[in-house]
Amino acid sequence: MSIVERRENKMIEKMVGKLSSGYLSARRANIPVTVVRGETIYRVTKEGKTAIGSVAPKVKVNLRTVVLK
Repeated sequence: MSIVERRENKMIEKMVGKLSSGYLSARRANIPVTVVRGETIYRVTKEGKTAIGSVAPKVKVNLRTVVLK
C-alpha cells in the first residue's frame, strides 16, 4: 500500500469511525452481517465470524519467465 493510500485510509477512518452505525445496530439486533476485510469476505454472527469467500485483488500480476541462452 502506498503512502498516499495509507493517508487516505487514515482520513476516511477519522471521518467515518471504525464501525458504522448500521453495522453496530445490526450486531446489537443479532442480525448476521456480511463484511469485507482485506481480500476476504466474512459473515459475522453472534457465534463468531466465518470466511465465505474472497475478492480478487485490484492489481493483476502477470508472471513472465525469460530464458536466456
